[in-house]
Amino acid sequence: MRMIYLIRHGRALQPEGGRRCIGRTDLPLSPEGEGQAEALQAWLAAHSARVYASPLARARDTAVRMADGRSVTVLDALREVDVGLWEGLTFEEIRLRWPEWYAARGAHLASCAPPEGESLLAGGQRLMDALQAILRETEGDVALVCHSGVIRGLVCRLLPMDPDALMTLPQPCGGITTLREDGGRLSVVSVGMMPAPVPEDADICRWHCRQDTPEEVIAHEEAVARRALLMAEQSGIPVNRPLLRAACLLHDLCRTAGRSHPAEAARALRAEGYPALADIIARHHDLGDNSCAEAELLYLADKLTEGTEPVTLETRFRRAREKCRTPEALAAWQARYDQALSLARRYTPNIKGDAQP
Repeated sequence: MRMIYLIRHGRALQPEGGRRCIGRTDLPLSPEGEGQAEALQAWLAAHSARVYASPLARARDTAVRMADGRSVTVLDALREVDVGLWEGLTFEEIRLRWPEWYAARGAHLASCAPPEGESLLAGGQRLMDALQAILRETEGDVALVCHSGVIRGLVCRLLPMDPDALMTLPQPCGGITTLREDGGRLSVVSVGMMPAPVPEDADICRWHCRQDTPEEVIAHEEAVARRALLMAEQSGIPVNRPLLRAACLLHDLCRTAGRSHPAEAARALRAEGYPALADIIARHHDLGDNSCAEAELLYLADKLTEGTEPVTLETRFRRAREKCRTPEALAAWQARYDQALSLARRYTPNIKGDAQP
């Protein structure tokens, strides 16, 4: 059995003048991308894998930094998808010049190629052919530092999925897609996961800026984190403290989206390569079944924190009960309240309450 790691390069410096269609334009790494390459260096230090790279600077430089003195083999076949005549144009320019082609590719992104370019599925097949050649000529695990388009195209061919849903496959910069080769058969182990399961504080700050998370919401998240970590310590129940802290600091990342904000934050974090973190945050309004300790502590700490100040379960749930207008709503309220009390008895035994309907 062999492991194959398909690694998207670190974030590149983007050209000015709006979002552009970039395939083979040779962009250098940004400072953020250099940091992502360093994270991959720490990851590779724990893995014995031959390193291959696309010749484009953003991938080649990521591989060289990641390899930290190990040999890197550069292969032209690992280049990004060729976007043909659309290379370097803004998407608005493309829409105006090729309106029908633009619409067709929007509907069938995986299989529709730009004029004089290649489709994502074709690029994925090119990467697959290169990978198969590498596997025939070598032994042991391999790491291919390349690009999101060709990685998605390859993975789409291996998974039972609709090709038109190809862009739902997460491919964050610096993310790792893991394949397994066993008896000549390739299977997908994981898609687009970051080398470390918990983001750095700089990443958390950057995501808050991108989402325009209000300062008062960030202050609330910090208060929830303090409460959750304290409850974890007092209860003595084993938890992943860095994961719990990150979940608390990001649970209201998309608060401006309203009631859907847990799902929106989870979606954003899965796209960034943090599925475990996303799953915890997705539960912070509706815990559901089979929840982990980190999810339970976030759920409870959020209920016990109003703004940056502590609040009792009785007060929090009494206000919610006043909004119940039907027997069904009242029953749902009671179930949530009972669940919160059960968690309080587990994690903070001195929290009591009996707000009866």
